[in-house]
Amino acid sequence: MAASMDGEMAIVQKAGANLVSERPVFSPDSRYVLCCCGFVVKVFSMSSGECVRELTGHKDFITGVKINPHNQFQAFTSSLDKTVKVWDYPDGKLLKTFSVGYPVHALYLLKEEEDAGYAVIRNEDNTFSLVQFSWTNRKGHTIRVETREVLRGVSRHEKHLAFGPEGSFIASVTRNKLTVLFTKSGKVKEFERPRNEFQCVTCHPTDACIATGMQDGKIFLWRGLFQKKEVVRTIYHWHTLPVGDLTFSPEGTHLMSVGQECVLVLWQYNTEKKDFLPRMGSPLCYINSSPDGSLLAVSQVENVVQIVTRSNKVVQVFQGLTRVHIPQLIRSTNPVPTGLLLDPRSQTLVLNGRPGHLQWYNLHTDRHLYNLDIVWQNFVSSRRPWEAPEVVYTEIERTAFDQGGDWLATVERRADGMMAEEVKLKFWSFNKEKQSFELNTTVDCPHQGKVNTLVFQPHSDADLPPTAVSAGDDGKFKTWTLIDDTDIYRENVCWSCDSVGTYRDLEAKDAAFSEDGSLLAVAFGQSLTIWDPYTIDLKTTFCHTFCTEKENIRQVKFGHGNCSHYLITTTPSNLSVWNILSCSLLWTVSCECAVLVADPLSEYMAVFSATSDLTVFKPSSPEPVYTHNKVVQSSVVAAIFFPKQNQGSGEQAVEAPWQKWSELYFMTYDQDLLTLQKDAPQQTRKDVTEELESHLPPTPFSMYLSQVRSGQQGEESHAPVQHGTPGAVAVQQMLQTPAHVLPPVSTLCQSFLQMLLVSKSSAERQDDEDMESDSDEEEKNDQSETSDSEMEDDGATIDASTAKQSTSQSERGSSSHDQTSNQSALDKIHLKETEDFSSIKTSDLSWMKSIF
Repeated sequence: MAASMDGEMAIVQKAGANLVSERPVFSPDSRYVLCCCGFVVKVFSMSSGECVRELTGHKDFITGVKINPHNQFQAFTSSLDKTVKVWDYPDGKLLKTFSVGYPVHALYLLKEEEDAGYAVIRNEDNTFSLVQFSWTNRKGHTIRVETREVLRGVSRHEKHLAFGPEGSFIASVTRNKLTVLFTKSGKVKEFERPRNEFQCVTCHPTDACIATGMQDGKIFLWRGLFQKKEVVRTIYHWHTLPVGDLTFSPEGTHLMSVGQECVLVLWQYNTEKKDFLPRMGSPLCYINSSPDGSLLAVSQVENVVQIVTRSNKVVQVFQGLTRVHIPQLIRSTNPVPTGLLLDPRSQTLVLNGRPGHLQWYNLHTDRHLYNLDIVWQNFVSSRRPWEAPEVVYTEIERTAFDQGGDWLATVERRADGMMAEEVKLKFWSFNKEKQSFELNTTVDCPHQGKVNTLVFQPHSDADLPPTAVSAGDDGKFKTWTLIDDTDIYRENVCWSCDSVGTYRDLEAKDAAFSEDGSLLAVAFGQSLTIWDPYTIDLKTTFCHTFCTEKENIRQVKFGHGNCSHYLITTTPSNLSVWNILSCSLLWTVSCECAVLVADPLSEYMAVFSATSDLTVFKPSSPEPVYTHNKVVQSSVVAAIFFPKQNQGSGEQAVEAPWQKWSELYFMTYDQDLLTLQKDAPQQTRKDVTEELESHLPPTPFSMYLSQVRSGQQGEESHAPVQHGTPGAVAVQQMLQTPAHVLPPVSTLCQSFLQMLLVSKSSAERQDDEDMESDSDEEEKNDQSETSDSEMEDDGATIDASTAKQSTSQSERGSSSHDQTSNQSALDKIHLKETEDFSSIKTSDLSWMKSIF
């Protein structure tokens, strides 16, 4: 990691993680599904489909997750950071960390061994071994455990090793060999298949039976392992391609298999009868069963986990960022040819998805929104090389949105090397009623050859029709304009080619509009041409004379904001900035540029080199603002400045200046979507709990409690007085709720009684206070008149009294005055209690009498 002016930044994966790198796991009650996603484990809710928890703490890729067979609320995770961690996954709390000392590639837990587990580790000689680690009588948060080697020469994949019933034997497959280790005797049996390779293995939960999936699509059942006679082998065969994964149902009555045919096959054990769930969309790589056997979790290579019932009904889908999996794009230099785009209407990320599809992905919520079928083609499973040639799909290569997100343009191309290339340009209009794009115009063969760029013209004048520009290897750039296509049968608009431009018969590699749309820059070979987009008049030309003869311009970008008069170009060895106002070269640096991207909300730009070095700069200066050497090991194929959700808020004060308005995301060749950020504070347990509660399904008690809290936090209500029993509905809801999920009654009494009280308006309260003050004054006046009359009648008697009697009378008067004051205070308290209690209606308490 490189130092920078803004401090250290870490490469993180905030969205689009791979959900199908390992087997998904059900919680014991089947309410949650746990999936390994890079450095974290995501806990998905079966009821809502949302990610309600993330188990963060590992410093390297997580290779497995298992539920503790002796505690249903604990989960074990293994990682390449040489640790195994124990979690309280409902609360997201880390309980313990076991330091193994070697990178852990697979994890296994047995019900018969409470204080021990098994792990596949990588040795120093790059071989893999199955070891046992124990934590008996070990206390502390971080524990260093000792390992004991059980089996050497195993595979690092979890599906290549399985344990028999009660741990009586261990089955391991490696290429052409099946190895069975009997744990009690220590004996080993080996079975080889020279012309066939093992793909996966699983063991029956009660019988001494091993099921192995083969490369040719066959499934072998191995029985009689403990007998001295030859092992009995049964063959199940339906798959034509290699078997992806196998698993038995918990009771052992069914065997489930998946593969590249996009079909889930359910085999009845010992009968060879089978059932199918076809057309699941993409090849299947993993399968796992819930503890009760009612649900199946099926992982697909396009980063989807589908939850299926035993009756072959899909009940839930956990969708991540769709990953391209067809061979023709995986083997290409860029598996995402459209790049990363921003949909102006929904503020979401758009890029290649399924074969022939575009996908919309929300980076803020890390959720896949939907797919748009552009090509309209069926997915065909790949063929075995010796049977037929590889299937070549029509794929989307260029995509562009207009300024308001009302129009979408796509370019699709199919080139199998045998027939003529098929290229189509399509324009899509957004339907507000259906909230989706609909096809408006299709143009066959818009250019003779490959289309290199497609871009819309930004308009400040709403009266101007939308315009798009495409450029191709035929040496032409074409402008496309929306025209009226209304006839006597319907009202319609369509797109038509308005003009064509060429320059010295050179290939047009890229094109870009200025920020206000008044200029069009098109790159022809080593020449950068500036055009008037309205009249297609050539204004000026910039020649890259400092480049070699074979170096052509690859990318063209205009600056934004105060740098809008700068034009940036890249070649295989240079990055150059031109000043449009002076028509001169401002500066150039030697850089092997791979990806150039501009921030539409600021002046900053970013460039990734062929060696994955990142440089952030302003076009006005050759001095970089931020540099980061070797951000990833693989190459960067696409990048985008994505607008932040809360732009300019106080929470982003710690970010770098170039990250104030947008966040830089980039995609690697391995299809990992990454970004840079400074170390953020860890999420507290309270925040995590509140996030979990916000995604949980509502219950009658939670609905009642939310009503009480909202009533306490809100202002005084001026609504009309409600007659009847306001708490009747809440009482009914509480009585219908199971008793074991209700809190103690003492915690409900105060809030429930407060809800029954009828609040008075401010005017009524003022009237009551005025009446109370008037009554107090009248009482004082009556008392004063009475005392005056008594004093006149008894005047003579008082004069004849002795001094001693006067003294005692004054003492009695003082005591009487104290008693009167105390009595007045008690009367006020009693009056206040009476007023508070009088606000409760008798009808509101009638239900309490009937219950208690």
